[in-house]
Amino acid sequence: MKTIVVTDIHGCLEELESVWAQAGFDPETDKLICLGDLMDRGPYSFGVFDRFRSLKRKMGERCIMILGNHDDMMMNSFYDPVVYARWMRNQGQTTLDSFEEHHCDLEKQLRWFYEMCPYYENEDAIFVHAGLVHEKPEENSLHDLIWDREMAHGRQYDGKLVIFGHTETEEVTYRSPDSTKLQLLPGETYELPKQGCINMDTGCVYGQKLSALVIENGTIRVYQQNRKSQK
Repeated sequence: MKTIVVTDIHGCLEELESVWAQAGFDPETDKLICLGDLMDRGPYSFGVFDRFRSLKRKMGERCIMILGNHDDMMMNSFYDPVVYARWMRNQGQTTLDSFEEHHCDLEKQLRWFYEMCPYYENEDAIFVHAGLVHEKPEENSLHDLIWDREMAHGRQYDGKLVIFGHTETEEVTYRSPDSTKLQLLPGETYELPKQGCINMDTGCVYGQKLSALVIENGTIRVYQQNRKSQK
């Protein structure tokens, strides 16, 4: 069984389906980990939500949904006008419009989003939306896990491998415990590191590309799809 990791889809459904196809994603046998930010900014927020909802129903515990800051803003915007204003500044209206177009009441779907987890850990790595401030994931606040950018901006880290998104990077980038950077490029196979961190957010919604990381038999591979949807 291989594990496929994606992050920061932001409504880019076409690119998501394409990168899954490249990675050979099989929902019957694979594990899927999404590091959050399903919606906002891009054109097909409802479509991305509906696809993951269907996969979660089909795959059960093999589909791991991790909370992102945009997911969190959306959920809390229904109860807090200050958060709602922040969500609108971060293009939450694109999500409302997408759900309205499909005659789906977003507020009635909140229960599904509340089942997203703040992080996920297995024998390979710690998976989280934004990164860690403290080495042990359980010692981080929710704000740390979904908003903080210290790990992405180069803070030295020598703990168990962390795989995250949230902060745009040109290529999927591994940073070792001694802060050496290595771009993980499509078409190459790399040994799965035990320590350090990997940033996966390659800025698809900003016109760059969506990346998928495949973990299998102690190796990692990257697959990418350039931005197509400009609706």
